[in-house]
Amino acid sequence: MFFVDDLVMSPFKGFLFIAKEVAKAVEQQKEQDRADVMSQLSGLHAKLESGEIDEDEFDSLEAELLDRLEQF
Repeated sequence: MFFVDDLVMSPFKGFLFIAKEVAKAVEQQKEQDRADVMSQLSGLHAKLESGEIDEDEFDSLEAELLDRLEQF
């Protein structure tokens, strides 16, 4: 009886496995995107400190990066 149950349920188990793997991959990509944005923010602060960009340009670029960060 358990063998028949396994045969009947195997397509659903396969689909569930694939769905979990896709969800895990999406979450990993989101984490990588967040880390990239945070790195860009750090670089932006360094540019401001070194005088490569002024306050207005910093504010504009920071707002864009923070908007991207909120999307995740």
